[in-house]
Amino acid sequence: MEDLPVFLPLEQSVIHVELSGEDVVSGVYQIYDGLTPQDVINLTGSSLAENLSTNPVWLQPLHGGENFRITRKDQKTTIFQRGWMTASHRMTLAIPLHPDRMSKMDWKALPGIGDALAERIENDRQKNGDFSCLEALVRVKGIGKKRVNSWREFFDEV
Repeated sequence: MEDLPVFLPLEQSVIHVELSGEDVVSGVYQIYDGLTPQDVINLTGSSLAENLSTNPVWLQPLHGGENFRITRKDQKTTIFQRGWMTASHRMTLAIPLHPDRMSKMDWKALPGIGDALAERIENDRQKNGDFSCLEALVRVKGIGKKRVNSWREFFDEV
């Protein structure tokens, strides 16, 4: 018997997204990078994806750590919301955080951040604009380089 050549598929990037709501199986899905919310809903076997095709935001590729929720307002109206998983979910799945995509609750998921510091971080961002990189957090009272370095494992290299 002749040996046949082996062809391995090219490795694609895999990301994790969270889907929740009505008429879908809620949970965290591991998908190939480049898929859209419409693609993911199609994978669940739901007919809701037809409702997404009219809005271009639902045709944009998903990013690791995104969340989208589906709720029914009434029998004719379905509401689709696109956002981010909580920081604790992203940290559990080893999805890098970004300092400009975090809420007060997200900040509290990091070691050493309580209510007061999370509030100062949010107030600073409101007053001075986005951080754009992890190192910019040193502008917040109570955060120094040592603390920033202790969080580095949870963040993108931004």
